[in-house]
Amino acid sequence: MAADPAVSAFAARKAARRPIGQATSQNEVQTSLVTETYIDPLEGSKPPKKKQKRGNEPRNRSPRQPQQTDGLVNVWDGSLEDGAKVIESDSESYSGAVNEPETLAQSLAPVQRLSIFDPSRSKVLSETETEWTVRLHPNDNLAILGQYDIWVRSGAIGILGAVIHASSRLHRVYAPSTHSIPPIRPVPNPFGTGNAPVELTILSCGSRMKMLRQIAPKFGRIWNGKQHSKSPFAFSRRSFVNIQSTADDPHRRPLRLLEIPSDWQRTVSRLQSVKTERPLAIMVCGPKGAGKSTFCRILANSLLQEAPAIGDKSVTDNECAAFLDLDPGQPEYSPPGNLSLLRLKSWNLGPPFTHPTSGLNQLFRAHHFGHFSPKEDPKHYYRCALDLFDHYRQMARDYRSCPLIINSAGWIQGNGLELLSELIHGMDVTDVIYMSTSGPEEVVDTLTKATKRANNVALHQLSSQSSDFTTRPAADFRMMQTLSYFHMSEPEGSDHEMRWNPWPLTGMAPLVIHYAGPKQAIQAVTILGDAPSTEFLDTFLNSILDGCVVGVVAVDQSVGEVSLGEDSAWSVEQDENMPDQGADTPNHPSVLRTATAIPFLPSSNHTDSLLSPDRSFSLGQALIRGIDPNHKTIHLLTPIPSSTLQSRSPNIVLVRGSLDTPTWAYREGYELERAKRRVRDGKLDSNEGFDGEEERSWAERQPWASIVDGGRRSSGRIRRIRRDIRYRPVGEASE
Repeated sequence: MAADPAVSAFAARKAARRPIGQATSQNEVQTSLVTETYIDPLEGSKPPKKKQKRGNEPRNRSPRQPQQTDGLVNVWDGSLEDGAKVIESDSESYSGAVNEPETLAQSLAPVQRLSIFDPSRSKVLSETETEWTVRLHPNDNLAILGQYDIWVRSGAIGILGAVIHASSRLHRVYAPSTHSIPPIRPVPNPFGTGNAPVELTILSCGSRMKMLRQIAPKFGRIWNGKQHSKSPFAFSRRSFVNIQSTADDPHRRPLRLLEIPSDWQRTVSRLQSVKTERPLAIMVCGPKGAGKSTFCRILANSLLQEAPAIGDKSVTDNECAAFLDLDPGQPEYSPPGNLSLLRLKSWNLGPPFTHPTSGLNQLFRAHHFGHFSPKEDPKHYYRCALDLFDHYRQMARDYRSCPLIINSAGWIQGNGLELLSELIHGMDVTDVIYMSTSGPEEVVDTLTKATKRANNVALHQLSSQSSDFTTRPAADFRMMQTLSYFHMSEPEGSDHEMRWNPWPLTGMAPLVIHYAGPKQAIQAVTILGDAPSTEFLDTFLNSILDGCVVGVVAVDQSVGEVSLGEDSAWSVEQDENMPDQGADTPNHPSVLRTATAIPFLPSSNHTDSLLSPDRSFSLGQALIRGIDPNHKTIHLLTPIPSSTLQSRSPNIVLVRGSLDTPTWAYREGYELERAKRRVRDGKLDSNEGFDGEEERSWAERQPWASIVDGGRRSSGRIRRIRRDIRYRPVGEASE
């Protein structure tokens, strides 16, 4: 019997064959220099600004009633709101069809206590369907799972190194099950009455990140589930849950409380108390999985302290910390593949995929490295790092008391150790923190010599964070952070609250930019690494770029021409619509063109010329939605505002590196259709997909999918394509 049709998720094969008009969503696409036709389907459903009370409210009353806005988007029969309650039920079967690593049976591990808190009437001051006001005593701590706003009404609390004093401000916390749960503990308040009890309110929030589970199963079962309780309140409406022990988790996940080692606490306290003429410059290094990112988060929150205030208070210029992120594989405030320098103005109370952009913080400069490890191009990585540090020096002139935290990459063996030593010497740091007390001896000796050579920089060795709590591989976290980045919407409110658009990218209207002609909006595209042959590019460059993630790099307008050797084998196809030399858009001789007139920058020596870090910087990343050779346009999906691209046009280069193939983008529409079907048919506990005809009908409407008859997988699910599309011609896909 013949196998059922299967769906293949490779972008280029079908998108290149189908006209761009058919490959685009139902939204009308306009063509101009840079045209934005992005339409937010959730526009008009913004949650109202939450009102905050300042006085002493009666303790038997809720401080306020925020309006619940989280839920599922309208995608079938007018709405999925009816299905939202079912999906958020005890089993949360919507995500149950996907085998998540963290959903291990709790019976395999001993029950662990997480919260030290007695939920008695004397400690629970008020309780509603969306809020929970409690009183904490000195030895209490809360483990709250989910998304929530925290309001400290009296006293002070500590969470992830941040000490939050009583005020009318709300602080957003993201605590998914993918990471250790940050405990909330009362801390002595030097501005208060000693060790008096702390009163705080936990409020449900309307973050739309939860809705990403509709299009990406990896975002399912990572938040709170329905809590079983004898209370009359419907806790299913809450976006958070108090976890007393691992046995209380309805999904039976291997939850763990974030414990800060004592040597971490001592080092952070010592660095907080240091008073020097110049601000601290602290480099955190160590092997992969040692807890560098967690320590940097705690250290940054500790250095970014805020004095107690009555009412709202903005962070002043001197109340800041600089963050230099040199880990392209797991960056904190940018999508993977980027290096960045930021001035932090707000506490970091969530994992990286909950803030894939700078948000409230000020982004000073960023570079698109295009790889996940410095070993792919150590020279360019070193130059990018030094350029960012030079910009920190310029920042320090305006913010003299702004300390610097440097989060380095986990490559510390062989050439990576030599590169790290050169960074320590070249950056003029004050402290180096090595996240391991067990060596290796070679690494410790090399770091000791490097710190002594660099004006006796202090070297601290700290214990590594236990790595036994790993619910996801690094590739999954990169995927979640990249997806979160591309689904970012414009921030809302005075606090620039993060927003996510939960629609599939294929249903969003792209930005349309010209790559040739009088309206040319980019200088060129380039591929990092060894340059393919001219014949290969003439035939397959469209397929190489279509459906991949690229860096959007702005170059200085004053950049001169880059000369090529006389023996260069590259050929240039002239575009009849291109202006002559001296017209509005300069056509540098170094920028070559394929047969379809796509401008291409040879990879040979381009990092030393046009893309040199001192003459270029990253604007962000984009997903190439399609290429229209007839109109000579490229369709981009990106959270970068069109005004930013317009202001930098035409001095823009699209850089294609070795980032992961965005198969998650190919699957989003498929996952949403499956969710709609299960909700509509009431088969929430089923992994049922489509039949053959439904699959074929769905795939024909998508730009990044095609039907393969007789596929190896007869279930009809989308297959993940693993291949290097830089060097293998289109059509030679490998499983």
